[in-house]
Amino acid sequence: MAEVALEQFALDQVIWVPAGHPPHKPLLGGVTSEERLEMVRLTIAGNSKFSLSLVDINRSGPSYAIDTLGLLKAENPDAQWFWLIGQDSLVDLPTWFHANELIASCEWIIAPRLDYRNEFFNLLMKLEARFGRRFWLLKDFSMDISSTKIREGLKNGLGIESWLLPSVNQFIQKKKLYHIGEG
Repeated sequence: MAEVALEQFALDQVIWVPAGHPPHKPLLGGVTSEERLEMVRLTIAGNSKFSLSLVDINRSGPSYAIDTLGLLKAENPDAQWFWLIGQDSLVDLPTWFHANELIASCEWIIAPRLDYRNEFFNLLMKLEARFGRRFWLLKDFSMDISSTKIREGLKNGLGIESWLLPSVNQFIQKKKLYHIGEG
């Protein structure tokens, strides 16, 4: 998803920002912030256009996207900012903390799921009308992988190794993350 966005939108880089304390959902599977950081490091290794930011991990309190974006903009005020999310996150976007301000503060790139249909396009049009903002879609891209599916697959031994980089899969197996095999 990030590599496709880099190419399609001619981005200079993609900054990966693991949430320190997500307000919408708890950190699942007993995975620590340090372990999540290591999985991101392994994922972005070798791609010079990917970087890791610790702005959320290093701060206290809930990791609201509006605060994250503010911290990132303070670090690089002249940048044009894009936020890359999956279609499933788009559904919840209007409920995010200070959604109006956040949506107006950057460009939005949406990665559709394999099963996107007319309802998705209706939602997109409603959000664009409501917020007066264009939401950009990754073209010729769709996926049916989500973090929830990956965690469930690992827990239930569903053989989802092909969905992960080998280095990330090895790290998860070594650390026995996400309650592997307890399903």
